[in-house]
Amino acid sequence: MPGWQDTSSKLSATALVREGDVFLFDCGEGTQLQLMRSSVKRSRIHSIFIGHLHGDHLYGIAGLLSTLHLDGRETPLNVFGPEGLQVFLNAAFRTSYLQFGFKLTLKELPRGFRGRVLDEEDFYVEALPLDHSIFCLGWRFQEKDKPGVFNLERAEELGIPRGPLYGRLQHGENITLSDGRIITPDMVLGGPRPGKSVVYCLDTQFSERSIRLADKCTTLIHETTFGPDAIDMARERKHSTMEDAARVAKEAGAQTLIATHFSTLYDGRQIAQIGDDAREVFEPITIARDLLEVEI
Repeated sequence: MPGWQDTSSKLSATALVREGDVFLFDCGEGTQLQLMRSSVKRSRIHSIFIGHLHGDHLYGIAGLLSTLHLDGRETPLNVFGPEGLQVFLNAAFRTSYLQFGFKLTLKELPRGFRGRVLDEEDFYVEALPLDHSIFCLGWRFQEKDKPGVFNLERAEELGIPRGPLYGRLQHGENITLSDGRIITPDMVLGGPRPGKSVVYCLDTQFSERSIRLADKCTTLIHETTFGPDAIDMARERKHSTMEDAARVAKEAGAQTLIATHFSTLYDGRQIAQIGDDAREVFEPITIARDLLEVEI
């Protein structure tokens, strides 16, 4: 599950690429320009998830949707976000007289919403409210468990002929051999293999909700707006420090943390030092930068 992280000091957008499909989390101004500079194909965007309606996470979506229309897109597109997103988009498209040539499905989520917003055969996306100055949703992209590894040696010992029967067993079906024996999948498959997960928590202060959403995730992407010198400002504005994010990752049992959404108070050298300090709480931290690509 390759993932691409695009973040700058002010504006937010993260693209998760899975089997060619693109899932875009937030869409700050300039997102489509960064997409053009990246390896991500905008034509493959499957769904867009807007966590909250502050401009640095939102103002790029109208332009991106307009460009997809001008590209001649025909594939349907999902957009998920808080109540109020429809009003914002309607105003932009009504004044510019834009009518889409593809099906755009917008699902607004009411204040306090929690639960699955997208559920497909081998993955799902769920949302949980975070703790920010306005209603804000965090997201969890979760692959469903995969079947265990097929034990070829055991299959041969059982006398299962090679061919379609192997596939049926791998898909969870019982089979009957020519001698009347019934073979069940558990006889030739190992235990289920857990799917990978990516959790996106922007914007929020330290919260038990973030820990719950990130429980045992593969990768946590968490805002780290302020350093230890601005804890009071972080609490006042309901943002996180990098140490806050490290605590969330540690308490959630995350495998890795990507720190992002840095205040302009800090330059690159200072951010690196803040990261070094936060690693005393949680060691596997990646400091995000524009067009960073991370293999998950």
